[in-house]
Amino acid sequence: MTKIITFYNNKGGVSKTTTLFNLAAYLAQRGNRVLIADCDPQCNLTEIFFASSEIIADPERELPGTSIYQAIKGQLSGDSGRFDSSEVKLVQSEVYEDIYLLKGDLEFYRAENRFVKAWNSAITEDIHEKNVYAVLYRLFHSLGSDRSFDYILCDVGPSTDAITRAVFLACDGFFLPLIPNRFGYQAVQVLSGVLREWVKKHEEISRTFQPFKLDLFPGNPMFLGLILQNFKISRSLRAESFYRDWQDRIENLVITSFLSEDALSPGPHLRFEDPVVATISDVGPLAPVSLMLGRAIFDVHREDAAAVSSTRYGDEIWGNWEDRREEYRREISKIAEALP
Repeated sequence: MTKIITFYNNKGGVSKTTTLFNLAAYLAQRGNRVLIADCDPQCNLTEIFFASSEIIADPERELPGTSIYQAIKGQLSGDSGRFDSSEVKLVQSEVYEDIYLLKGDLEFYRAENRFVKAWNSAITEDIHEKNVYAVLYRLFHSLGSDRSFDYILCDVGPSTDAITRAVFLACDGFFLPLIPNRFGYQAVQVLSGVLREWVKKHEEISRTFQPFKLDLFPGNPMFLGLILQNFKISRSLRAESFYRDWQDRIENLVITSFLSEDALSPGPHLRFEDPVVATISDVGPLAPVSLMLGRAIFDVHREDAAAVSSTRYGDEIWGNWEDRREEYRREISKIAEALP
């Protein structure tokens, strides 16, 4: 059965899109069919996906494939409550043959008001609003079952808006990526309450589906773990004391707020006493090089870096970045192991 996963934090700049793309590459290299769905109107995931293609450089050319907005536009306007997934054209990666894209769309923001209305009205007897409320869940599960995907990884914006909420509730699980600092701590404080409200309201809405014999969906994504991102490392390869202090505070807050008895459902591999599944340090120039090439950070080699950077990578310098690259791969593997 297809697993639908997202990386979510309402605080931006935490590398969630980059980490999601690298996880997709890691899973695909291990024989999984992966769909990456760009559910963020900023379309950053789509840009990474097409970075290896010349088409991305021409703003007048339309990118191939169906966008997420195009895929659900008919359902949003009331044409139908069901999907014909064969009409959704996915794009196969030129770099990773087992990765496909449901591309982003700058006009996806237009769906915001429809999702707001559905959130407020789905609890009534309005069947159309109930169908709109369930539209993303139906889309993802239709694509997953009809195209035999092992995973669908959904990229969302750093917000608590209606689009992000609709995507989040359609998922089976989520990771919380953040930078261990003051604002990362505050993000956890905010999200623990927001996510509980979403799940509780979804339960109320779901109870109104059954009398109409409409498909229910769980709407209670499992918390799969905390991913600490972009912290600085010292020569001893330990987080600087500033980040270490905030890391400890954040871990304790996650334990008390995300893993308390009335909180979110924990993932099957989550350790309650240690919710951190990966610690990803700053990978320096490897990140922008990988984004320019549309490749995973662990697939960047010296000749790739030299081709797109003015930096001269001698043996000693590249040896350091090679170590960082392999360390990054190990941390991505830990995220993969935490998947349901």
